[in-house]
Amino acid sequence: MSFVSIHEPMPQALPLRWLYVDFNSYFASVEQQLRPELRGKPIAVVPVMTDATSAIAASYEAKAFGIRTGTPIYEAKARCPGLICVLAQHERYVDFHHRVIAEIERHIPVSAVCSIDEVACYLMNNETSIARVSEIAASIKRGLAERIGEYIKCSIGVAPNRYLAKIATDMKKPDGFTILTAETASERLCSLKLRDLPGVGVNNERRLMMAGI
Repeated sequence: MSFVSIHEPMPQALPLRWLYVDFNSYFASVEQQLRPELRGKPIAVVPVMTDATSAIAASYEAKAFGIRTGTPIYEAKARCPGLICVLAQHERYVDFHHRVIAEIERHIPVSAVCSIDEVACYLMNNETSIARVSEIAASIKRGLAERIGEYIKCSIGVAPNRYLAKIATDMKKPDGFTILTAETASERLCSLKLRDLPGVGVNNERRLMMAGI
């Protein structure tokens, strides 16, 4: 088995081929869109109303206190005394899921639904320039704000392959837009930690580091 160092540049012939959309704090954002009184406030979406459970989503106001998906609610309330817990409404999240996909498809066909809050779109030959993908991304964001709601925000990543496009969505949140070209990807990836890469958890990180990666 051979490995390619990320310090080596990617082949410059590789065009931009994938646009990836990742909705920011999706469950919490849907709640803030539905309930104006929750906007601008730290909220945690929970499966049941008890401090013994954990957050299944957190608004960006809550994330400022270090609250994330999986944070125990008793711990979250200690970090943020003003935290508002909201009971999950899964049927509403599914409804918004279908609506945002329909909106994205007004601008570009969706090639793969990766999760309830992530989709990937393959770029055709006439869509691979930086100028064109920037136009598509801007039109998606504008359409979501106008037709779905101003609190339903997303980060969009564009790259030569789908995995890199997904990584790009995490580079600027919330409401970000990042392009990883073949020429810039290697340099920008070097600034990431192993755990920043999708699919690399605690155990995989340990194994990769033991292998010198």
